[in-house]
Amino acid sequence: MDDSDYLRLLTHQAEQANDFLSNARKWERERWVCQRLLQALNVPHRLEEFGAASQEPPDVLFREASFEVFFVLDEGRRLNDEWRAELERRRSAFSLSQLVRRETRPRRIPAAELQARLAPTLRKKAHNYRERGLDLGELDLLACVNLKRAIADFNSPFPPPTEFLLQGWRSLSLVGPNFARVLFAHSGAPDFLRNNLGRSVLLDVGISL
Repeated sequence: MDDSDYLRLLTHQAEQANDFLSNARKWERERWVCQRLLQALNVPHRLEEFGAASQEPPDVLFREASFEVFFVLDEGRRLNDEWRAELERRRSAFSLSQLVRRETRPRRIPAAELQARLAPTLRKKAHNYRERGLDLGELDLLACVNLKRAIADFNSPFPPPTEFLLQGWRSLSLVGPNFARVLFAHSGAPDFLRNNLGRSVLLDVGISL
C-alpha cells in the first residue's frame, strides 16, 4: 500500500466515523457502547439480544438490563464537529505528511477526578427524569468515556459514588477505550453487573470514536 492508498483509507475511515455519529445511527451507536462494556466484562452476547425501548429512556435493552448511555468528553469537545473537521482535513491532504500534527500529552488524573466528570450529566438527567415522573431505579447508567486531554490512573482509588447512589439509579458503569468498571449495582441490577461490581477491567487494545 503506497501513501495515496493509505490516504484514501484514512479518508474512508473518517467518512465512516461521520456516518456513525449521525442522528440516524444514534441507537446503533448506543448499542455499540453497550457491546464494548459486555466485551470488557466477558459477557457473551448476540446482536438479536439488543432492543430499543418504545420510549426513551432507556436507550438500549439487553436481557434484564435497561441501559441509559451517555458520553463523557473533554470540556468543549464535540465528536460530530471533531470528525467533520478531520474528514475535511483528510480530504484536502495531498500527502500523509500533511496529516502529521503534534498532540499534547494527556494529563494523568486520579480515578476520583474521572468519576467526578460524570456528575454534571447525571445531575441534569436525574433532575429532568424526575420532572417527567420516571423511576430512576429502573435504569442502568452507562458512561462512555472518550478523553483526549486526560488519562485515568487506575492505581488510584475510586471514592464511594455517594452522590450518584443518592440520585437513585439502579446501576452505574463506565467504559472507555481500554477499560471498564461497574461503579455500583443494586440488588435489582443484572447479575453480570453485580458480579463485576468494583472491579476495574483493563484491556490491552483500545477502541474509541
